[in-house]
Amino acid sequence: MRFPYLVALVTSIAVAGTFWYQSTAYICPAPLTYKLGQLDSHFTISRAEAIAKIAEAERAWEEKTGRELFQYEENGKLVIDFVFDDRQAESNLEGAERNQLDAQFAETETLKKTIEDLQENYKETSETYENNVEAYETALARHNEQVTRYNDQGGAPSDIHADLERERQTLDDRLNKLNADADALNKLAQNINTLGQKSNELIDAYNNQVGAYNEEYGFAKEFTQGDYQDKRINIYKFSTNEELISVLTHELGHALGIEHVADSSAVMYYLLKEGSSSVALNDADIEAFTAVCGTGGEWEFKLRQFIRNILN
Repeated sequence: MRFPYLVALVTSIAVAGTFWYQSTAYICPAPLTYKLGQLDSHFTISRAEAIAKIAEAERAWEEKTGRELFQYEENGKLVIDFVFDDRQAESNLEGAERNQLDAQFAETETLKKTIEDLQENYKETSETYENNVEAYETALARHNEQVTRYNDQGGAPSDIHADLERERQTLDDRLNKLNADADALNKLAQNINTLGQKSNELIDAYNNQVGAYNEEYGFAKEFTQGDYQDKRINIYKFSTNEELISVLTHELGHALGIEHVADSSAVMYYLLKEGSSSVALNDADIEAFTAVCGTGGEWEFKLRQFIRNILN
């Protein structure tokens, strides 16, 4: 009679174990195998580049936790798809507008540099002109003084008269040159003023477009760039490599069973952090990870991993 009881006991344990495993299998299913699935051709990224970015997101978790959490396999259970929809179309439009703003900014900076160079040139040329005018007026006064002195004496000797005539011609040439320099300075000043007005118009137009851009795009956004559902990560949009890695890291966290955290600086915060040049898990992320995956030494984790290895 003991054998039926033993069978019943083993069966009960097996059923209970199966129920426990199935009900907790979604919790930290590490090491989790993954593969790249669909990659829509509208995304400007190759399959090799996409796999490399996923690997960077994988390392963000593994290097911080010191655990092997993900493995790339051609038949991986977690499928990562790049699905093109209106979100990426909007991102492309945002990128085009941002590039246009960058081009406008570069144009204003170039014009600003041109004006600064012209102003420096005007200052130097104006100083030279003023010095030349002063030297001319001194020479003219000396010449007129000599002419007056000889006139008072009844006229200059013929040789001195010739020298004075040549000197007068030289002074006339210098005056003509000064007049031409004055005209050039006036034109330079007018050009600076014209370019200054154009620069102001460009700056106003740029500021207006920046305001419109910020109103349209410059606010924190929920993680609509991607999602995780039923052993599948969908990537819908990204503007930069950094944004893509941030979204992948976030969604890999969900694949481990980690929910959103309250810390706004965390990778697992429900809003996307803008402008980050790198993905760095913080204490809130690790605390949420440990709550789900433990330290790796707990019997539940080891048992799930053992069963998973058998089933695989």
